[in-house]
Amino acid sequence: MKVVAIVVTFHPEFNALGALLDILNSQVDTVVVVDNCSGNDFYNWFNKFYAQKVHGIFLAENTGVATAQNKGIVWARTEGADAVVLFDQDSLPEHGMVNCLAMALKNEQAKGNKVAAVGPKYVDERNVDRPSFSRLIGIRLKKVLYEQEIVPSDFIISSGSLIPICTLDEVGMMNDEFFIDQIDIEWCLRAKACGYQSYGVCSTTMQHNLGEEPLKFLGFTLLHHSPLRHYYIFRNAIRLLFKSYIPLGWKLIFIRTLLLRFFLYSLFVTPRLKYCKMMAKGVWHGLKGRMGKFIPG
Repeated sequence: MKVVAIVVTFHPEFNALGALLDILNSQVDTVVVVDNCSGNDFYNWFNKFYAQKVHGIFLAENTGVATAQNKGIVWARTEGADAVVLFDQDSLPEHGMVNCLAMALKNEQAKGNKVAAVGPKYVDERNVDRPSFSRLIGIRLKKVLYEQEIVPSDFIISSGSLIPICTLDEVGMMNDEFFIDQIDIEWCLRAKACGYQSYGVCSTTMQHNLGEEPLKFLGFTLLHHSPLRHYYIFRNAIRLLFKSYIPLGWKLIFIRTLLLRFFLYSLFVTPRLKYCKMMAKGVWHGLKGRMGKFIPG
């Protein structure tokens, strides 16, 4: 299996990205970095990795995560890849992770299962109780326990996910119009509607921080994001409500989550007014179908 790693960057922290590229070089056939216009400093820093056979695609503007992933996938196809493994710039897989994922993929395919993606457990030391894998049971989302080596999951976070090219050929690419946020959920649920199952691989791990410093509220630890990120969270979730392949249970989860976030951030998290405006604008644009990169005004 020829595997190409796709790393999407946007003004990365150089040491963290360097550690990721170093460890990926020993785990995959080729690495391609798709950069969303991080500037000359990044380009000059990246030059040293060409000697390590790391390819670079430098975009003239910030096109968003989904578009950058798609450009990497197109490049991987030209390289004859059998699968791609996606990474955010601040993730760090353990040694042997990609091989472990590839073996899990082959095992499930050998059973006759149509595989959407396989992904590792992720470890966010700021929020250790957050589950890596979950499934919709009725109208509730239940975390999947790590009792087996490979477990079905409704979705896998994009960073660390290994996806066969043949699956992408049938399911389609990442949704460009989402720009950022919920890209992985949308794609995995779309794949599930096509008969493909995503799997979590409990025997391998990856360090990965979700969002900014988590928010503590009434004994709960919640993912924390900026007002701009909340615009995308609300807009994209609203758009998912109109997708026929999204199960009703998931739509109810999206609605419940948005209501909770709107209540919490508009009342208790500063800057409250800015959060309120961006969330409301996200709802309005989602209803209108105004997608892509947020343009103020």
